[in-house]
Amino acid sequence: PRSFGTARNALGQQAAQLALARGSEVVHASDAAELAAATDRAVANRQRLLMILGGDGTVQAVVERLASLPADVRPHLFVLGGGRTNVTASDLGNRGSVLTKLEAALRRWHDGPVLGSEVRHLLQIEQPPAPARHGLLITAGWIDHIIRRVHNERALSSRTLRHGRAGTSWSLLKVAWAAMLGTTEPSFDGLRIASTDDGALHEQVRSLIATTLQTRHGIFKPFVERGEGCVRFTALAARGPRMWLRLPWLVTGRFRGGMDEAHGYFSGRCDALRVLGLSRYTLDGEELDADPARPVTIRQGPAFTFSVL
Repeated sequence: PRSFGTARNALGQQAAQLALARGSEVVHASDAAELAAATDRAVANRQRLLMILGGDGTVQAVVERLASLPADVRPHLFVLGGGRTNVTASDLGNRGSVLTKLEAALRRWHDGPVLGSEVRHLLQIEQPPAPARHGLLITAGWIDHIIRRVHNERALSSRTLRHGRAGTSWSLLKVAWAAMLGTTEPSFDGLRIASTDDGALHEQVRSLIATTLQTRHGIFKPFVERGEGCVRFTALAARGPRMWLRLPWLVTGRFRGGMDEAHGYFSGRCDALRVLGLSRYTLDGEELDADPARPVTIRQGPAFTFSVL
């Protein structure tokens, strides 16, 4: 109920009324503890399907709670975009027209035809002896810095623009413009990265993004289609005006001449990434810390079944 999209225009209440009218149980979970408790009850009650209306952080909290369970115990998940960016819902084709999609999913669940399904693996982030973390999209370096800055500006500002639909775009534009002009240079972790296919970026990594999502929808597809494995990644060491000129090719995954490891661009698929010097990152938009003295491994995690229309 506190997610950006769910809280606007009474969307959460309308979705709840729609689900109740179809005979479904509705649970309002506003924080991590309530999400964990609701997920545990669903498992104990042998629920076969959980419909989640919230942001990427809400989805991450649920899958984290379910990740340690056997695959045959985990319910299927139907994700609706009720947050601000909704990367996971968008990747599964469930972003936008939330009430329409929810009504169609409820009708098909109760009356048929059956909902479709897609199996997706989570990312598993390991830094022993700490317990592994699970999610679908991890960012570090400059991207992590930008996300934290956007979160901080939103938390400290009372202006409508900061909290509205355009708030994230406005904050990103300010950061990008300052960077292009060379007026800001945030401090970065001294990241080094290598993949299981023996590829590596030997320069200091400035940005890292890795996911198990397919990024089939929209134009944001910052991954080169090469290599094998479930983990898709792009690491960036390049800097300067030329990097900004290449940004359209970078974010759409259409790397051109000079966009390779020798010039600070490293992208593809692999089974696992090994990252050195990582002190903080964001996982599905949630800010997390790590110990830079110990390596972090990002690998394919457990498989989940997501229901789709």
